[in-house]
Amino acid sequence: MTSATRFLGLIFLFFTGVTAQAQHGSGSRTYFNQDIFVAPGQQVHNATCIFCSVQVEGDLTGRVLVLFGNLNVTGRVEGGATVVGGNAVIDSQARIGGSALVVGGNAVYEADESISGNAWVVGGHLSPVGNRPRTAHRLFFSPVLFSAMAVVGFLLLSVLFLPRRRPDPA
Repeated sequence: MTSATRFLGLIFLFFTGVTAQAQHGSGSRTYFNQDIFVAPGQQVHNATCIFCSVQVEGDLTGRVLVLFGNLNVTGRVEGGATVVGGNAVIDSQARIGGSALVVGGNAVYEADESISGNAWVVGGHLSPVGNRPRTAHRLFFSPVLFSAMAVVGFLLLSVLFLPRRRPDPA
């Protein structure tokens, strides 16, 4: 079995595990390559979207996870929100009860009250609408800094796990 086949197998198992975990609660939605829309007045527990986007105009009583898509919230998310490889837009009337994490994308929010927990953006920009100062629990790492940290981490890992030559016993 080649390393590429193993890698693809691990990716498949990861996405399968994420999908199974998200479907555990009743009223949860898990979609692959099909957008999720929570209409006004509608209630959904968890939402997991892989290669698609999530639009929340109603109530999400759990968490939302978006992999390689976008998140738009004009309603309410009681738990946290995680977006990997996409952008998040949180309206001024929207509420996220937990923390928001965006990796490899940008986040735009209109009001500090929209996110109850911390807001983290890694490899993108966190942009409040207007000219308000950013509060202490809002933090982002720019793409340049994130890329530099990734290169340093890769070099450290390659040095630590690089096979070493052993002297020939002669």
